[in-house]
Amino acid sequence: MQKRLPSFMGLYAFSYMAIGIMMPLIGQYLRSVGFSGTQIGTVTATGTVVAIFSSALWGRIYSGHSRHILIVMFLCITAAAAACLIRDIYVYAVFIAAYGALYFFQAPVMALSDAMTIEDEKPFGFARMWGAVGFAAGVFFGAGAAEAAGLDIIFFMYACSFMIAAAFIFSIYISKKRDRSDIPAARKKKAAAGGYLELLRNRKLTMLLLSAFFLCGTNVANNTYFSFLYIDGGGTLAGVGAAFLLMAGSEAPFMAWTDALSRKFTMEKLILMSMILSVIRFAWYGTGPCAGLLLVFFFLQGMVNGVILVEFVRYVSKLVDPCHRGMAISVYYAFSSSCSTILCQFAGGIVLDSFGPSGVYLFFSLYNLAGVMLYIVFGLYRHE
Repeated sequence: MQKRLPSFMGLYAFSYMAIGIMMPLIGQYLRSVGFSGTQIGTVTATGTVVAIFSSALWGRIYSGHSRHILIVMFLCITAAAAACLIRDIYVYAVFIAAYGALYFFQAPVMALSDAMTIEDEKPFGFARMWGAVGFAAGVFFGAGAAEAAGLDIIFFMYACSFMIAAAFIFSIYISKKRDRSDIPAARKKKAAAGGYLELLRNRKLTMLLLSAFFLCGTNVANNTYFSFLYIDGGGTLAGVGAAFLLMAGSEAPFMAWTDALSRKFTMEKLILMSMILSVIRFAWYGTGPCAGLLLVFFFLQGMVNGVILVEFVRYVSKLVDPCHRGMAISVYYAFSSSCSTILCQFAGGIVLDSFGPSGVYLFFSLYNLAGVMLYIVFGLYRHE
């Protein structure tokens, strides 16, 4: 029913706003309380590693639970509570454990929100668009509030955003319970019995996850290395914030257009076109363009991420039984996104030291090219 669509829009807007508030500024906060660069890198890497395991675990719990929507609400509330607790921790060893706990509850929210939206047959691209809007707003307001009131305010803002997201989830739960439109408990038990072994036997799903592995990590790692490329091209640190606002904001309209574009070109071919564009985009970045040109072509990120972030999830959900969607999408986030991101962040740092930011993006282009070749060889571009 479309009457729940505003609740899904609110869920995406405020859950991604929380991430936009916290993630770009957590490094600056840690530096302000005296953490070294190595310690900051270890803290952020810990979150990504924890995300791999927590997404798989909570995906299984979600798929086997009759009140699976309440699982997502619990994760939002617990992530908010964890953010309030770590605000007053200044000991490195304790902070890294607490930050890992925060990620343990935060990371699965994105995958399970996608599963909820697709299970409820909402226009996924339109709903997911509000996540991009929320993220961009979170970066903008979080940075402004941190400058005015201090960096520690990001934890309070993060917690408030996730609590509002939890309220939207509860409204979805009440509405579905009233309409009795949820997946029956018997199908949930079937999902729990099948588990991840059944997903691994899905050959086409594993091929899709492998192809996505060579694309998703570079899109996340770009958030780290773009500033080096932009400043190397003559830009300023203030300009980096403006560039990210434009690039992240450009994802929203393309997410909204994915339903229409997939009907015109098919979902499978639309993904292939975006993958090829990602190869071309990073290859161009590898030539070291000036900062002005990077700003002019900000919309390239929207054309790539706006499609990929929506259509890969839809493709994964298409290949599995509806009662396995929570697990399948969680595996996609854990393997194709988180594992790939760790590799790209690590390899990107090595390439940066030896060949500069242009070398990093040439590596990203070749990395994406491997994903394109696998996608074509596996025949995943064919519509069924």
